[in-house]
Amino acid sequence: MAGELLQDAAALREQLRSWRRHLHAHPELSGQEEKSAAFIARELRALGYSPVERVNGTHGILVTLHVRDDAPLVALRADIDALPITEETGVEYASTNPGVMHACGHDAHAAMLLGAAALLQKHRARLKRSVRLLFQPHEESYPGGAPDMIAGGALDGVGEVFGIHISSMLPTGQLGTRVGPFMAAVNSLEIRVVGRGGHAAMPNLCIDPIVTASQIVTALQTVVSRSIAPSEPAVVSVTQFHAGTTHNVIPNEAALNGTIRTFDEGVRQTVLTRVREVAEAVARGCGAEAHVTLGPGYPVLVNDAATTERALAAARQVGIQDAQIQQLAPQGGAEDFAYYGRKAPASFVFLGAASEAKQSVYPHHHPKFNVDEDALAQGAALHAQFALGT
Repeated sequence: MAGELLQDAAALREQLRSWRRHLHAHPELSGQEEKSAAFIARELRALGYSPVERVNGTHGILVTLHVRDDAPLVALRADIDALPITEETGVEYASTNPGVMHACGHDAHAAMLLGAAALLQKHRARLKRSVRLLFQPHEESYPGGAPDMIAGGALDGVGEVFGIHISSMLPTGQLGTRVGPFMAAVNSLEIRVVGRGGHAAMPNLCIDPIVTASQIVTALQTVVSRSIAPSEPAVVSVTQFHAGTTHNVIPNEAALNGTIRTFDEGVRQTVLTRVREVAEAVARGCGAEAHVTLGPGYPVLVNDAATTERALAAARQVGIQDAQIQQLAPQGGAEDFAYYGRKAPASFVFLGAASEAKQSVYPHHHPKFNVDEDALAQGAALHAQFALGT
């Protein structure tokens, strides 16, 4: 049966490529996926489905393939939004929307789930569980599209949920995941340092916010190294420093921005508390003020052990050998799929789509990012096998 599923997925190769390339050529930013959603809904109707559109007022789509009223329900999710990046791949199906690009593989994700929809219709007689397909908008920026999908009923009655993310770090044909905390919780960091500006030739009459902010940047490096156990992964990164307008003026303010990544809620709260305490204390010691804003972000993505074991069993069913399955370290990136895992047992996996021969080796969010389209059939089969079980 697994061989038949793979054969059917391979027969969809050109259709999968066509779906993916259409979406790639017409990318839309988070919250703006109107045309992408309309295209996906149209293709689902052509496959015999009755999609529910504009889930909870968003551009989200859900569709349910019912087996029987008392059957358990499994959900499969794909995200559909793009990024504010100018594409530099040079491919014939490059973005036609200036400054917007599918640089993270969500075009491939949507195509693979459409492929799974086709496969599940063909193998419907084999289904022992009903299946809900989730085409989710707005993954790339907080607050994410998952909470809206959940509020719109996406997980009502769902016993398990699975997600696949294309990976430019794994060769085509390989799969990577891990049980437990997998993708980081994220918080944004903003610090406004207020001093007293003046002439740069008379710094003694000023409270220099640049010097103060520089000391804050350095002091923040101790939050993880001195407040968190070495066994607990965490990151505090300052990524922006803005201050001043000219060479001979000490400005009145400086601004710092950055990100915080953690994998445990207790660690997360400790880091947030210490970041605020350190920034305010350093500023106070310099005679300045630090106004700290810690923005909310996605929670940690936790893979359920039993669900992930079923995901790996499904991978083996579609021909991914044990030697091609990697146990990955916790990933510093964040994913709003984490919200699904808070509502139902969940498993999230990375599917390799990197190929030097096809120049699909650039990292996610790079203007030359591309995927090996040979991964699309494998991803469609894997999604379908998640639903069919083992």
